[in-house]
Amino acid sequence: MKAMMQMLGRWLQFLRERHEPLSLSMMVLAFFAANVGIAWLPSSESVIPWGRLGAGYVLIWLCFLHMRLFDEVKDYAVDREFHPERPLARGLIGLPEFGTATLLCLLSELAIAANLGWGVFSAYVCFLAFTLLMRMEFFVGDWLRPRLELYAITHTFSAALLGVQIQAVATGQPPVLAEGSFLIFALGNWFVFNVFEFGRKTLGREEERDGVDSYSARLRPVGAVGLLSVNLALALGALWLTASIKFSQNAFQLFVPAGAISVLVVLAGIYYIFSPDKKGARIYRGTVTFYLLAYHVAVFGGWYSTLPR
Repeated sequence: MKAMMQMLGRWLQFLRERHEPLSLSMMVLAFFAANVGIAWLPSSESVIPWGRLGAGYVLIWLCFLHMRLFDEVKDYAVDREFHPERPLARGLIGLPEFGTATLLCLLSELAIAANLGWGVFSAYVCFLAFTLLMRMEFFVGDWLRPRLELYAITHTFSAALLGVQIQAVATGQPPVLAEGSFLIFALGNWFVFNVFEFGRKTLGREEERDGVDSYSARLRPVGAVGLLSVNLALALGALWLTASIKFSQNAFQLFVPAGAISVLVVLAGIYYIFSPDKKGARIYRGTVTFYLLAYHVAVFGGWYSTLPR
């Protein structure tokens, strides 16, 4: 019993440091709800399948966890040199135990996906295959790692696949039967997560460290903000196309709230360009983190406002 409690304590500490459960759960819920809303086919079911949606949410939560577990092992050697304070690098959890937990996570996902039907299972298998390729850094890790921007966008494509998986949960249909408008929105997930990825690795002058890559060091503040802004615009473009196709005259109700959230990121980026110090970078990163949650809340709220009363 004592050993079990110690193990649970280690894993809770790991989650607090690397995968904070409360904030992560809120982000996943917002992401899940936004994608369910866009994918929803109200004529397909007269009663909302809360059980299936609940199981689908757990599945997506576990998918985010397994990507974090993959990243921790993938970055282990680098972390031991540049981030020795991180849980795995400092030996909080041993590699064999970490591998066992990762396997249990994957088996749990497989069991949930299989029980949710062929549509979800087929979408999940595609996602799992892609994350396994990510884990191996697409077998070109030595070439890919120094190319920070390319490294990021190849990994964040997983968000589009997660969207397709949520579509299968919401409709019960396999990805090949997904509506074209939803696939555009799912592609937009990729750009939304690029915004977060490019923002979180943008630093102030005092925060830059030798041997640790950042977009601000590679592209300077104006370039880092410009790169993020391109993805911000692409995400909004995908949302507008989706709204125009699926919601026609109600498109603005869906688009405007998300657009307002995006404006906040632009303003924080402008502030950071003119004040690229620790304070400006923290405001910028904080706004981008808020965006990842608020964007999806805004999409869900906009979608909800289009429903007939």
